[in-house]
Amino acid sequence: MIENEHDLFIRTLREFYHIERELEDLQSELADAATDEELEEFYMAHSETTTEQLGRIEPIFDAIEADPGVIESEMLDALRSERDDLVGDIQDPVLGDLVDAELGRSIERLEITKLETLLALADRMNLPDEVVEPLETTKAEAATGLERAQERTEV
Repeated sequence: MIENEHDLFIRTLREFYHIERELEDLQSELADAATDEELEEFYMAHSETTTEQLGRIEPIFDAIEADPGVIESEMLDALRSERDDLVGDIQDPVLGDLVDAELGRSIERLEITKLETLLALADRMNLPDEVVEPLETTKAEAATGLERAQERTEV
């Protein structure tokens, strides 16, 4: 039950953390499926960034005295399901790369949206820099990731 800003912050942080954990595996799958070398490299590099982001987010749970818990992201599940349905119907692997690039853009936007919510809540709650700075850094990386994912549309 969400009764206040703190509860919403924890719930959103747990969901974001779970999204990042899921992305570690997904990015490897996407890199393996890519027919374009640049797209494969993009997903491999992004996987490394995701691992760094997880390391940055985990201490926030200690700072707010909460456990990471698991909150499934219905949005991420829907994006993955749509991608799987499309890729299953595609005959030309290059078109699969375009679908995967679309998924990459959608995931980056989802991450940015969750981080914007977390930052807005952190501001309202006057949370300390040890909470805010890792979120801001991760948001900046997600914005860079979105720019790079948009470049992959040219595949």
